[in-house]
Amino acid sequence: MNLDAIETTLAEQGWLTIELPDPSGIFEMRNFLIEKLRETFPTLERLDDYHCHVTDYDRHVAIMFDLARAYWDSGLSRRIILSNLEFFRLLIGPDLLIQPAPYLRSVLPSPMDDAVPLHRDTYYGASPYEVSVVIPLTDMEESQALRVISGSHLAPDSDYPYIQTLSPDVEVRSAKHQLGYPYAPRLLDPALMARAQPVPMKVGEVLMFPLQLVHGGGINTGTRTRFSTDIRLANALAPVKRSRGVREDYFVPLCTSAVTRAAQEFLARQG
Repeated sequence: MNLDAIETTLAEQGWLTIELPDPSGIFEMRNFLIEKLRETFPTLERLDDYHCHVTDYDRHVAIMFDLARAYWDSGLSRRIILSNLEFFRLLIGPDLLIQPAPYLRSVLPSPMDDAVPLHRDTYYGASPYEVSVVIPLTDMEESQALRVISGSHLAPDSDYPYIQTLSPDVEVRSAKHQLGYPYAPRLLDPALMARAQPVPMKVGEVLMFPLQLVHGGGINTGTRTRFSTDIRLANALAPVKRSRGVREDYFVPLCTSAVTRAAQEFLARQG
C-alpha cells in the first residue's frame, strides 16, 4: 500500500492496518514481556498462555501494572516509533508528541472479561488530532480482535450518544486507571456491536485510527490471552492537551522539524 492509498483509507474509512517498515522492535517488546513474566511464572512459554498461570483477577491486575511499569521504563515503545519515524512523520506531521506511558492490554479469554467496551476517546478529553497505534503482541484472530465502526470518525457525537456511569472498582490514578480502564465509563448502546467490525492482525502489523473513531476491545471469545499495546501520537502543533487526569506527562515531545525549532528559538529570544 503506497502513502496516497494509506492517507485515503485513513481519512475515509477512519482506520487501517499495515505492517510497519521495521517491525523488529515489536518482537523485541514481546520477548521483553515474556522474560519479565517468567520472573513470576518460570514455565511460561508464550504470552498467549498467560491465562493458564493466573486465575485470580486482582492478582492479574497487580501483575499487569508491574509489567506495564517495566515496559514504560524500558523505552521500547519509543524505540518502535523512532525506528519507523519517517512513516509516522509523513502520515501525521514532522512535529510529533508521543505518549511516554502507553497502555499495555492483556485480555483474558471469557468469562474473565476485561476488555474495554465500544467508546470514543474524545469523550474522555482526547483530541481528534491524536492517533492511536495499536500493536498486537499476540496474533489476534477474529474471536480475539479489536472492533471498529468504519466511518464513525466523521460522525457527530449526536450519532453516538452515551450513558454516563461510574466504575465500582476504578479510582482516579489507580493501577487500573493507569492501565486504561475508565473510572467514569461513558457507555455507548451495546446494539452498536452488531455494526462493529473485528480487525484480525498478526504480530508485526499495527492498527491506526484517530481517537474519535468508535472502537473497543470486545470480549475475548477465543481460547488464548490477547496482549497488545496502544501508543498515542499527535501533531505537536495541533490543539492537544499534554496533561491528562491519569498522568501529568501524558504527552512528551518526540521530534521537531527544523523550521519549528528555529521558530521556537526566535520567539524565545523576543524581548
